[in-house]
Amino acid sequence: MTGLPIVNSGDPVDAFGLSSQRVPRAARPRRTEVTRNKPCCSTPTRKRSATRCAPSHKPRWDREHHFPKEAHAGLAALGAYGICVPEEDGGAGLDYLTLALVLEEVAAGDGGTSTAISVTNCPVNAILMRYGNAQQKKKWLRPLAQGQMLGAFCLTEPQAGSDASSLRTTARKDVDGWVIDGVKQFITSGKNGQVAIVIAVTDKGAGKRGMSAFIVPTDAPGYNVARLEEKLGQHSSDTAQINFDGCRIPAENLIGQEGEGYKIALGALEGGRIGIAAQSVGMARSAFEVALAYAKERQAFGGAIFEQQAVGFRLAECATQLEAARQLIWHAASLRDA
Repeated sequence: MTGLPIVNSGDPVDAFGLSSQRVPRAARPRRTEVTRNKPCCSTPTRKRSATRCAPSHKPRWDREHHFPKEAHAGLAALGAYGICVPEEDGGAGLDYLTLALVLEEVAAGDGGTSTAISVTNCPVNAILMRYGNAQQKKKWLRPLAQGQMLGAFCLTEPQAGSDASSLRTTARKDVDGWVIDGVKQFITSGKNGQVAIVIAVTDKGAGKRGMSAFIVPTDAPGYNVARLEEKLGQHSSDTAQINFDGCRIPAENLIGQEGEGYKIALGALEGGRIGIAAQSVGMARSAFEVALAYAKERQAFGGAIFEQQAVGFRLAECATQLEAARQLIWHAASLRDA
């Protein structure tokens, strides 16, 4: 599978329809730099992606709560859903530093789209990569990595937040598999996703050792979208409450061993925070670029307000904090990759 267009190859139209501002070449980590001769870095590919994911679409997406299938299809063609997944499993075979770079770019174009991609990459793909068996990787990880599916991660509950040790959702063994009952809250792609990884209690008396992880197709009987959350933004990505009402799945959908759910959940959240942080930098960068452009355009007292020292200092402070956050994320991602 070809790599991802994460660096500027001289084309002023970047992969996701954002500004042409990029990390200085000297500061780029060489081990994740994508070469110019890969098909996904060609000018036609980058322009097609820019058309699909340009920020000009965002007001309509937010206003209409629109799930941009066209944008996701374009990003899937570029491999954005399987960045860290090995090539033999359908992914790009890259690393978390690359994931951070890509998510910053996507988030600067549209935060909601980046959130859906982030969750699919980690924790969903990350869990299947580490704990999935060969059959599970073939059936679920490969289509996820290739963007044929969106993944959801069902951990948070109304009473438990993200405290994995306080979960109430249960999974009990049945004749031919497992039956899941309970409620999960604030689930990204709970409606638009095709597969969810669910953490549930399988042994109430075993505490943290009594939880397990399961693969649940979102079209499984008993998987019900109870409601969609009304959010302040990111309306291009759904956030749902999911009711599991006697949701039946086959025995083969258990991930890893019974009782490993707590370990699986915490390990996945660790890597996922790198992606969320990178998204935050991307959205902050987009806001900064809007502010900077306005300051250069707005005229007052005989010139652009950008030229006034008080305004310039505030923008400089924003740029400094933005770069500091970016470097911290790169460092964390590099440590994760080490």
